[in-house]
Amino acid sequence: MRIITDTGSLMSQEQAKSLNITLLPLQVEVNGKNFRDYFELKTEEFVEMIRSAVPNSSQPAIGEVMAEYENPQEALHIAMTKGLSSTYDSAMGVWNQMNAKHITLFNSKTLAGTQKYLVELAVRLSQKHNVQEIVDRMETCLASCQSFLVPVDFNFLKRGGRLSPMAATLSGFLHLKPIVTQVEGSQKLEKFGVARTWRNAADDIISHMVKQGVSLTHKIYVSHALNGEVAQLMVDRIKKHFDSIEIEILPLSPVMVTQGGPGCVAVQYILKDDRD
Repeated sequence: MRIITDTGSLMSQEQAKSLNITLLPLQVEVNGKNFRDYFELKTEEFVEMIRSAVPNSSQPAIGEVMAEYENPQEALHIAMTKGLSSTYDSAMGVWNQMNAKHITLFNSKTLAGTQKYLVELAVRLSQKHNVQEIVDRMETCLASCQSFLVPVDFNFLKRGGRLSPMAATLSGFLHLKPIVTQVEGSQKLEKFGVARTWRNAADDIISHMVKQGVSLTHKIYVSHALNGEVAQLMVDRIKKHFDSIEIEILPLSPVMVTQGGPGCVAVQYILKDDRD
């Protein structure tokens, strides 16, 4: 069974190759020029480019999706969450057009680190389990999964139309630290709160995780757009509350920076699946 995903999973080309994953690059446009996420543009150079330009992101090229669906081998395609991206809907259009019944298209309902977790889980399970068993176990993980984003420049989220009307009201608090959240199944980023400092933002997120029963049975991801110092602060605060919990720090890709803006930091958790 082949596993297909997109760069919304923050999976690098090298990681995908090592796991034998087919990686479809999302796309980002700057000054009229289109780039394939990770494949043709690194985050550092992208952030320099958008100091004087407004970027736009889009789903993987239709031709690349079609080429993968033409492969007759059974495959599981784990797409970035529906709603925050058109990736799933676009792939579903290809699936219907090609009648690609050998492809199972799965809406991950998440993105970034927690999408990466689902992809890695699917790779591990694909050796012993059929596609429906893998889908069922991914759904179990998603039953306890949530994402938080703390942007520095709120305009990136507003421009992308990924905010609910309630969350958009946070834009007046740019001198503070607005926090938005995407819960499992949500197709918009919702208002979570406003904090005075990064430390306060971390503690507000941690307090919510405690209430939701997050424990050592979960994995936490902290992702950032060239803001490693704050990402480490988040990790340190989390470790004080959840001793020995598994945490992974990830850099955000250019397309993810297009959504959250330079300097943004994301905190996510997902229920782990450690069974064979």
